[in-house]
Amino acid sequence: MSLQETKSWDIIEKGIVQLIQCCNNGGCDFTTDILAGIHSLSKPLNRAIISERSSISGAAIELVTTLSQRLGPSFEPLLSLFISTLLGLCARTNKVFTKRAKECVFAVIRDTQSPSILPYLAESASHKSASVRLVAAEGVLAYLNSFKTPAIKITTHLARLLGDVMKSTLRDVSADVRKAGAKIFEIYKTLLPHRVERLV
Repeated sequence: MSLQETKSWDIIEKGIVQLIQCCNNGGCDFTTDILAGIHSLSKPLNRAIISERSSISGAAIELVTTLSQRLGPSFEPLLSLFISTLLGLCARTNKVFTKRAKECVFAVIRDTQSPSILPYLAESASHKSASVRLVAAEGVLAYLNSFKTPAIKITTHLARLLGDVMKSTLRDVSADVRKAGAKIFEIYKTLLPHRVERLV
């Protein structure tokens, strides 16, 4: 996987596919080892994710998705290694790449249920690309919907972060982003009714 893509792209793809097979055949049961191994491969994996070769990019994204599914909350230490790359990929005009990246982001949100992803989504809510902003807004919404309301631990940081997301999304030029922002606001009113007036 550390080889140069120009001459060895098929070897790189096979290496990633072998890792996916390893994860699906019990490799993720050895959590400490798999986390260390993937961490050491994070740079070539990120290069593969943004590769112009659809097969390499697709395999790398599938690997991240498989890891999040197999590891669940234990995937959290890997989140910071890949989430920015995946969100950035959502800015591409090629719908094949953006669809894969979006599905992977949502898999990570669903499988890990880690609040660590929220700052990345909040930052992307003001991205210059409307497609990235939409994924960010829908990602925050998916995170909030993945819990029963009482299960979300509301901290001052989370309240401020949600407020920033809503200020950005509710004024967005994209109707779809505004729609997602409005849905976030409805949940926000349930979670933090005492802060609504100040936010408005």
